[in-house]
Amino acid sequence: MKGIIYTRVSSGEQVKGTSLEHQEDYCRRYCKQKNIDVVKVFVEEGESAKSLDKNNREAFLEALEFCRKNKESIDVFTVLRVNRFARNLEDHYAVKKILTGYGITLHCVEEPMIDDSTSGKLMEAVLAAIAEYDNGVRKKMCSEGMSSRINQGLYPWKPPLGYKCLNAKKHGEKMTQPSPPDKELFPIIQTALKEFAKGIYSQSELANKLNSLGYKNVTGKEATSSLVYRILHKSLYFYAGIIVNPWTKEEIRGKHKPMITKDEMDTINYILRGCRVQAKKQRYNPQFSLRKTVLCAECGKPLTGSNSRGHGGLYSNYHCYTRSCSLYGKSIKKDALEKDFVELLGEITPNDKFLNLFKATVLDVWEEKGKSYELEAERVEEALEGHKKKLKRVKEMREDGSYTKEEFLERKAEVENEIIATKVSLSEARIEQYDLESALEYANRFISDMGRQWIDMPDAVKPRFQKLVFPNGIPYKKDKGFGTYDLGLIYAINRTFVSSNVSLVDPTGLEPATSSVQTRRSTR
Repeated sequence: MKGIIYTRVSSGEQVKGTSLEHQEDYCRRYCKQKNIDVVKVFVEEGESAKSLDKNNREAFLEALEFCRKNKESIDVFTVLRVNRFARNLEDHYAVKKILTGYGITLHCVEEPMIDDSTSGKLMEAVLAAIAEYDNGVRKKMCSEGMSSRINQGLYPWKPPLGYKCLNAKKHGEKMTQPSPPDKELFPIIQTALKEFAKGIYSQSELANKLNSLGYKNVTGKEATSSLVYRILHKSLYFYAGIIVNPWTKEEIRGKHKPMITKDEMDTINYILRGCRVQAKKQRYNPQFSLRKTVLCAECGKPLTGSNSRGHGGLYSNYHCYTRSCSLYGKSIKKDALEKDFVELLGEITPNDKFLNLFKATVLDVWEEKGKSYELEAERVEEALEGHKKKLKRVKEMREDGSYTKEEFLERKAEVENEIIATKVSLSEARIEQYDLESALEYANRFISDMGRQWIDMPDAVKPRFQKLVFPNGIPYKKDKGFGTYDLGLIYAINRTFVSSNVSLVDPTGLEPATSSVQTRRSTR
């Protein structure tokens, strides 16, 4: 028997992983077991997943056309699973009908129970229906579930070398505990990383260091340059006790035992960039959250903070550390400065009038953008209707004798393949509406009381928040308060709104005018 293989991923992100290779490998092994000679492999890489035209399934259409033109020699159309074949029940049976007409059998590698028996046909229908539902929620559930684990400080994948995998999923359990250290490998890799952070080993020498520490004795394999690359470039954050959320890029403190400190990780990254090892001059200190944000009013350099002990106990102060500055060493009480900062946040907080206008404008823009997506989907539907009309004309030309029987069958098959490929694309054309209004409500509540939000937010988040509000920092002088400063975009727009003394600001100042905004402007 001869056959083809069709592999598919639904997004460009998956192409970067191993999904396509995984599918092809399994399909080839299956074909070898069944004595199926693989003639060709068709790969749908998901590159055009953002496009809504019929070429969304270009490789799929090529596979159908190949089957049509070689139906005398092709016996099997092989896919890994039903859900790689089509996204819904209607599409599945439409394609199955075409293949059956060519005398070609569909084989699903991981669902061998599908055959021409009564129970096999029932199972096929069930799996095809499940695929329609499953593909709609799988990605969302998977990403949400994994993000939840990450936010809890748990690493939802197989941990890097040096840690043991609990295999919770394999045992039918949910992951509730962090991956424990491997008693033998953990100290070996930890020692190697700490030595590398001293700058006394090159990357190539680190493999020999691992072997001398006992890596080969524990694993039975020698440490190689590829292993060193994985340790230094792929797993370093995890070794420092940090889990990076791949969807939000947020860094979460993991519950697992770290091998190295955050400073050692930074030093290693510094070395990997080809720099000499040196101590970091400024480290984040949660006790002095306004460091780097509040500037010296004289020299413009960021203030630093320190504690001093006196007869009354411990005193915390901010001060300028630039020796040439006239304010060098002049202490500013921490409590006083941070109290003034909270009051300033209250002064620049947008009022309800501005926030309501801002929300309305953003919703206008979102509505306009959403219309463009809807128009794209409508264009796909128009293309589908065009193919159906084309099929109708082909049949009419057969009836009036313009086509011979052979010409009719050839042309009919071409158009039917175009129809099914476009229908499959249409199944993927609709996007879920993001609840932007709820997000804006939350944002407005957050912005409306920034002083309280700054006090309550985690210390590690404060520098990023301060950077958003005061992107270039803010000067401060003892007994005189804050000087002139720049504001982040939304706060700068609010400042213009307040100073304009008008009842309504043109929303086109925020975004190019949408049709709904233009309509509203024309009726004022």
